[in-house]
Amino acid sequence: MANFKYIEKITTSKELLDTIKSEIEQLTNYTFNPAAGETQEKSTWTVMTDLIKKDTASGKTSELVLKGISSINNVTKEFYVKFVNPGFTNPKEHSSLTVQVLEGYNATAKTFATEGHPVNFEWADEKFVTSDKRPTDRTIDKPVYLYMNVMNNRLSLVAVGDPAVHFEDYRKSFLYVGALKPFKYNMDDVVGNIMLTAGAVAAEPAAPIAPHDYGQYTSFGNNTLQMLATKSGIRFQKHYPAFITQAPQPGKAYSDSKLGDTGLLLEPQGFNASAWTRRYHLSPIYVVHGYDGYRGSLDACIAVSKNNILHLDELIIDVDPSDTTKKHKQEVYRYFDHNTEQNFMNYSANVKMGVAFLKEVRY
Repeated sequence: MANFKYIEKITTSKELLDTIKSEIEQLTNYTFNPAAGETQEKSTWTVMTDLIKKDTASGKTSELVLKGISSINNVTKEFYVKFVNPGFTNPKEHSSLTVQVLEGYNATAKTFATEGHPVNFEWADEKFVTSDKRPTDRTIDKPVYLYMNVMNNRLSLVAVGDPAVHFEDYRKSFLYVGALKPFKYNMDDVVGNIMLTAGAVAAEPAAPIAPHDYGQYTSFGNNTLQMLATKSGIRFQKHYPAFITQAPQPGKAYSDSKLGDTGLLLEPQGFNASAWTRRYHLSPIYVVHGYDGYRGSLDACIAVSKNNILHLDELIIDVDPSDTTKKHKQEVYRYFDHNTEQNFMNYSANVKMGVAFLKEVRY
């Protein structure tokens, strides 16, 4: 466990940025096991204290900027992640953040040379109304469940609006920001290798928001994966997920002129785990561009079929004994049944896939 920290917290929408800020500030070194031959690794995340903004009335953080330093093959890349909570100025936006990847900080002017298209991140349906046309009791003061895995190269987290407030308006929302894990053939992919994606309820914008227009393939970061740069340096373009999966469900698969719907109908209570192996099928989540091709995968995040698995279940993976880079014998992944209307699985081979990220390792 030398290079990550797993966090579970119950916070509120109002205090979410303060919670993230506190966790990053407290993380100086990652836990490690010297008896297993691991060496200590320092956290490279920094809170940009001079860029923090506070809500005047509550004193809570309304705007937070984190500095990250990814390192791949001994080459480093500085990047910044900006979180803005709109709920302090608009009570109707009580369960969302705006997230943005930034680059090239000017300390004197306190500005950035490059700003990605803002990405909406939501953990409840802010426009939901009950049968009598009234909003639910959800406000910025209501609880949020936060699950987070911090690695130097990236943050992955899931935010869940408290179901106790209302059973129908809450969502389980996934966010990933930072570097992909490259293949062994492109270990020089560092400069443009920063990705952002987040779940949301509201539909993506119809067109890029000025001044963040990066062309017709600008990624809005919900239904596609927003990369800092392509191979040729084009900024914030749409990338897509790929993973090993069976055919999607009927209605979501290719319709052949002769065969008809080529979807695979899964028996609701039988599929998963395999009757042959008694194990669940898990897959890396690869990132693909329509021209550049396959680039890498989400680091310590995997795709899991949503059949016969419950939100927050744990999946135990045996480490390949031939993998000398890992000192532990097992990895435990926590499963999340993410269910926002907008999410990166919408443009995948199978929308009925959940995600899991690393929770712990066992020696």
